[in-house]
Amino acid sequence: MDSGGISRTFFSTHDFDDWRDSIGVIFDVDRPEGAPEEFSAEVEAFQLGDMILANSRLGAQRYVRSPSQVRRDGLDHFLLNLYRTGGGRARTDEGDFQGGAGQISVLDLSRELVSDEPQSDLLALFLPRALMEEQLPDLGALHGQAPQGPYAVLLAEYLDLLGRRLPTLLEGDGGALARATLDILTACIKPSLAHVEAARPGLELVLLRRARRFIDAHLGSEKLTADTICNALGVSRRTLYRLFDKEGGVQHYIQGRRLESIRSRLADPKETRRISEIAADFGFLRSDHFARAFRHQFGQSPRDSRAPDRQKQVPAPVRISHAPDTGSPGFDDWIRTLHA
Repeated sequence: MDSGGISRTFFSTHDFDDWRDSIGVIFDVDRPEGAPEEFSAEVEAFQLGDMILANSRLGAQRYVRSPSQVRRDGLDHFLLNLYRTGGGRARTDEGDFQGGAGQISVLDLSRELVSDEPQSDLLALFLPRALMEEQLPDLGALHGQAPQGPYAVLLAEYLDLLGRRLPTLLEGDGGALARATLDILTACIKPSLAHVEAARPGLELVLLRRARRFIDAHLGSEKLTADTICNALGVSRRTLYRLFDKEGGVQHYIQGRRLESIRSRLADPKETRRISEIAADFGFLRSDHFARAFRHQFGQSPRDSRAPDRQKQVPAPVRISHAPDTGSPGFDDWIRTLHA
């Protein structure tokens, strides 16, 4: 963490399109039905080490983290919202959540979200997952929910006070304040996570199914790694490894699924490419390594698995491309810096 002073940036507009461009690095936003014609957004943001804290006064809007945006931007942060006035109704893959004034909500930005929010005065705290992973590895279990109990009230009071006092602490030690904030977050949120532990077996079954679907959908991608799976699911490496412990590990599972896909291709009489080309599509670039792995899993060589009457039809290979991100200065640029 940076041990220097506390940096500040300010954004203000009455133009909804300007706001959409600024917040677009995090959310797609729209005007909800029945919203007043007048709109304003005012954000005063402070950088505390690796965290960003923003005092915001915002007009009515709908926030969306769509599946396509989650895949596209790879944003791997948590967002804690404390509503001083207003609130929001969020719809996540875990269900619906209604938040109100004085309440903190936890959002995992690596997962899907739709939230309808009236005009609000709120404090928003952005936290990189890597910052919280060691202290609160299961924070993602609170996605779209609110920490409960007296410690959650204490945390809300602390964040509210911090947001109100930061404008007078610009010459203070940002690193020390960030460490203190992280300690308070850990102490206050852990009691709520303890209640989630009782639901862990069911949650992990759901996560395992999602992980398997994600792996099957990206078997041909060279970017299929533990990190990309963690980002897609919104879980830590430790959680991912625990999910696949009975499978011999996540990498072992991925290799097994790739080998099964190759064998299926080899059994297709319409597949006429060389075995080495098919294997390369699934990341096996060394033929000796591939042959050993294939024989170990299936008890026969890849050549013995080929369809005897395959036709000479060569399908065009599929290639996946990703458009580069674009940046813009200001508050959104800070978020991109944390992402990097």
